[in-house]
Amino acid sequence: MPYRHAAELEKKNDIYETFIRRFFTAAAVLLLLAAGLVFLFDPFFHYHEPLGPLKAVLTKKEYQVPGTLKNFAYDSVIAGSSTAENFNNRWFDEAFDTRSVKAIKSSGVTAQLDYYIRMATEKRTLDYVFYSLDLFALSGDPDTEFPDESMPLYLYDENPFTDVNYLLNGDVIFEDIPYLLAETFLDDYDEGASYNWAQYHSFSRNDALANYARPRERSPEKTEEEYRPYIDGNVDILERMVRENPDTVFYIFYPPYSLLWWDNMILSGQLDQSLYAAKASMERLLPYENVRLYYFQNEEDVILDLDLYMDPIHFSEDINRWMVEEMAQDHYRVTRENMQEELGRMAQIAEKIRTDYDGLTESGREAGIGKN
Repeated sequence: MPYRHAAELEKKNDIYETFIRRFFTAAAVLLLLAAGLVFLFDPFFHYHEPLGPLKAVLTKKEYQVPGTLKNFAYDSVIAGSSTAENFNNRWFDEAFDTRSVKAIKSSGVTAQLDYYIRMATEKRTLDYVFYSLDLFALSGDPDTEFPDESMPLYLYDENPFTDVNYLLNGDVIFEDIPYLLAETFLDDYDEGASYNWAQYHSFSRNDALANYARPRERSPEKTEEEYRPYIDGNVDILERMVRENPDTVFYIFYPPYSLLWWDNMILSGQLDQSLYAAKASMERLLPYENVRLYYFQNEEDVILDLDLYMDPIHFSEDINRWMVEEMAQDHYRVTRENMQEELGRMAQIAEKIRTDYDGLTESGREAGIGKN
């Protein structure tokens, strides 16, 4: 009897061990298949460009910008914050005979965009950088660390072992890959419209005013000692960028903010800071032969027409296209000769906003403020 029980126990152990081996083998195969699926379709383009008929469906900038900069075929970069997201890459490609990708960081400050430009220039010599220079970015901390913990660091580092966070990511497998396939084969995604959000929003005077929380009281104007170190530090970054890439032409342009944004700068004590940011960056960048500056902020037909905006700073994609067309014709160009005149016009417009639009309240809405 003991021998019989021993034989049965040994048989059970063999069955158990076989089951365990098969289970782990099956699990390993499934994991390999999942990783292979992600590697093949690669919706964040961490390993390669889109394969075969797949399109470059770019809707998650924090996840996809690193991969596109590392792996796509391009010779130019469109850099900026959310004000640059609604550019269609093809507008630049056709106007400047180039092939571009976007390097976008929402509310991105100079140091963050510099990280992306460096990533691009490490891979190739760029023909052009089309840089949307936000005044608020020039007021940010020039020592900002990037990427930070808010980003998917496994897509930014050079450690292959952290790729497991991507290769075995359930959201990637069950959401991002199906979305890539649907946009490619069902919705006919426009690859030039990378990170575009305009289609999900409306632009009107009512929207712009509704999305403006106007300060109730006027703050004292910030002193130069408060803002100059930040602005000068950010301009240092820009100057180093253009100096280290002498074979790249930098089209640096100042996007137009609405009268509401300027009203906010006036009431929050940041008007002098904003005007200084534009002046300091122009003075420092104009001497470089590979820099071309374009200033759109003092175009009254745009900034005073709130029907072109969804909030104080975000304009419709018609304005994005208009800027590309004007730069292609070398309009709105800032030179050493006209710099003071252009900045002076902006100061005059700000003063006009200070006086004419000081009643920007509910009564101001009824009076038609910001409507041409």
